[in-house]
Amino acid sequence: MSVLQPLDSVDNKSIRTVRRLLASRNFRERQHQAVVEGFHLLKDVMDAGIPIHLVLYGKRIAQMEAGRSVLARLQMMRTRLVYVTDNVLDTVSAVETHQGIVAVVDLPKAAKEWILPSGVPPFIVIAYQIQDPGNLGTLIRSAQAAGAHLFGVSKGTVDVYNSKAIRAAAGNLFKIPILYLSDNWIHELQKMHISLACTVVSEGENYADFDWTGPFALVLGNEGSGLPPELTGSAEALTIPMVPSAQSLNVAMAGSVLAFHAMLVRSQKGIPLVPPVML
Repeated sequence: MSVLQPLDSVDNKSIRTVRRLLASRNFRERQHQAVVEGFHLLKDVMDAGIPIHLVLYGKRIAQMEAGRSVLARLQMMRTRLVYVTDNVLDTVSAVETHQGIVAVVDLPKAAKEWILPSGVPPFIVIAYQIQDPGNLGTLIRSAQAAGAHLFGVSKGTVDVYNSKAIRAAAGNLFKIPILYLSDNWIHELQKMHISLACTVVSEGENYADFDWTGPFALVLGNEGSGLPPELTGSAEALTIPMVPSAQSLNVAMAGSVLAFHAMLVRSQKGIPLVPPVML
């Protein structure tokens, strides 16, 4: 009986493709593909019905009962599976210690317009020129977990499918529609009578006093420069009270606090949790 030998060469077309997808946003956009890493994240992709083109897996996954079950499921889907050494996985892993499995997947379809559920006031979260992929991924994770219906991304924001953003979003990236905003997005929201709320470090309205039960978009700004005056002038500026010795919160933490507060208030007012409309 033949024994399957793992691929141990990094000079391989598939390996080069994975490394290029990890390194280049332009290549990801041209290929309309991204790299996901880790057993649980791959399962989220499978459950979301996202096409998977290639899976590199190592001995650790092959020896797990759950891992073998996922590999069998992928075989049934006719996904290309490549058994590789730990050395190869190290070269295509974006983390210090690889997780035993890496996959090339299609990017989810981006929303083309403000697709929102009917029957409840819209709950939108917007990332405005956020630069840190970990912050962006965490915001996506919190927005989806708090019941937001749409996640908007402004021009100048880091790539949603950066490997660090994908890991920080922890699978939630495939559970909420992503809308890449036009230059006129503020006007578009105003035409739909959706209120804008944004965060400021001080001198804003206490976030607990804002009406979270109406249709709103929560805008979180750039880590260094925050939000421009033309945006804050169109929005309700909210401040999270803190002890005097604290200067500010990380943008992902601030966004998470406000998103979950909105979820709590809406629940207390009887507004049901309605899943996002996925494409």
